[in-house]
This record gives sequence, C-alpha cells and structure tokens, in this order.
Amino acid sequence: MTSMEQSAPVFDAKQLDKLRVLEDEKDPHVVVDLARGFLSRSPERMDQMRKLLAAGDAARLANESHGMASSSGMFGMMRVRQLCKALENLVREQGLAGAGEMLDEVEREFTRARPLLVAELGLQD
Repeated sequence: MTSMEQSAPVFDAKQLDKLRVLEDEKDPHVVVDLARGFLSRSPERMDQMRKLLAAGDAARLANESHGMASSSGMFGMMRVRQLCKALENLVREQGLAGAGEMLDEVEREFTRARPLLVAELGLQD
C-alpha cells in the first residue's frame, strides 16, 4: 500500500451526512437513490477512463478523473477520491505515463470501498 493510500480512509460515512440534508418526508431515500446511481455508473465510468487512456486522450481522462473524484468523495470513498485527484493532476501535468497503474489503484480502492457504502446504506449487493 502506498503512502497515498494510507493518508485517507477507505470509507468515511460522515460524508453521507452532507447528502442527507437533501432528504425530507416527501423523499426520504434520496441518498440511497443517488448512491445506487453512483454505484451502477462507476464501473462504466472506469471503463471509459481505460478507453480514454488507451486512446491517448489525456484531457478527457483528466476530466473523467475529476468527475469521479467528486462523486467518490460525496459518497465517502475517500481513497478513491484521493487517487482520482492524483490521476487528474498526473495527467494534466505530466501526461499519460503512469496513468494505467494509478487507474489500477482507483479500481482496487473502489472494490474495497463499495461494500462499505453498500452496508452503510443497507443496500442489497
């Protein structure tokens, strides 16, 4: 495990509290619904990031990494967020060298954090 991976928790349930302010009596399951969407779209998003890397499209890979970082952070996947930000910065500043390995780390951390989010929200996996 790299020092980057150790500097943020795999999952921080307190991040979900920021989203829970959206819930009310009319729509008490907003966070669960949003999380389901995030979880269902994330594998496709990471596949898209792989395709952009293979195509050599650094600008779009950086944009996708930025979006994935934001979404991951909202749902408490703090290492995924941190790694996506690092991937974005790497690609913007230095190009695609090393981006594949970093994307591997993103996918590993997503796999680790996913069941924690699922359990926190009481979702079926």
